[in-house]
Amino acid sequence: MNSLKSQLIKLLGFAVAILVLIIILDNLPFTQGAVHQRVYEIYTYLTVVSFILSVGTFFIMQNSAQDSWTGLFMGVMVARLLFTAGYIGIVLYLGVEGRLQWVINVFIIYLLYMMFEIVGLIANLRAISQEAG
Repeated sequence: MNSLKSQLIKLLGFAVAILVLIIILDNLPFTQGAVHQRVYEIYTYLTVVSFILSVGTFFIMQNSAQDSWTGLFMGVMVARLLFTAGYIGIVLYLGVEGRLQWVINVFIIYLLYMMFEIVGLIANLRAISQEAG
């Protein structure tokens, strides 16, 4: 299992990569219609949620048995989905221009973070299985 510092550094690197991608897409003339004007708020929210869930997962893993980690990882994925759905619901209720474009931007960034989490999970499971075997 990786240390908290290394996990947060990897997550920070991935978050910076997403931010650079958003900035590039926001400034390209042929993609300006694809990036919502509030995409940086979306990015900030999902990045903060990812950091909080990563720190929480690390501390729970420190204090629990390995055989309960699968449920923990699934629970974190469901929590991320619920936090994102709640965010979408609140923002749409309060009103936002370009609703469809905004929701598409949310799900693209959400899926990028989920992809990062799944790849990290696979890498951790490989390391865990090598320790056990």
